[in-house]
Amino acid sequence: MRRSRIIPVLLTAASLACGVDVPAHGEFVVGMSRAEISLRYGEPARTQVLTKSGDSIWGPIESFWPDVPMGATVEIWAFQSTLDGQPGQTELYFIDDADTVDGIGFHIEGAVYESS
Repeated sequence: MRRSRIIPVLLTAASLACGVDVPAHGEFVVGMSRAEISLRYGEPARTQVLTKSGDSIWGPIESFWPDVPMGATVEIWAFQSTLDGQPGQTELYFIDDADTVDGIGFHIEGAVYESS
């Protein structure tokens, strides 16, 4: 397992073992503001910015990608979370510096996305 995959798994496991609340994926909703998210959940575990230059993408964002206009930027905030008891990361998508969440995805820990 690559180091980049090990760290989120260890963080989620440590949080659960120490009794730290890891939010459920369903707590994050489209329309939440950046300020509200930061106040409730703190800083994201990871951030990333993508610019749409093609129709295909793999990963949790792939179902949201068709809603992103060509040439737009998407800022991704990722938070450790759970979905039906499965640890992973919720990804929040902000199009073109929006102040509110435009879309949401979930990445199950250990999942590998590959192109065909």
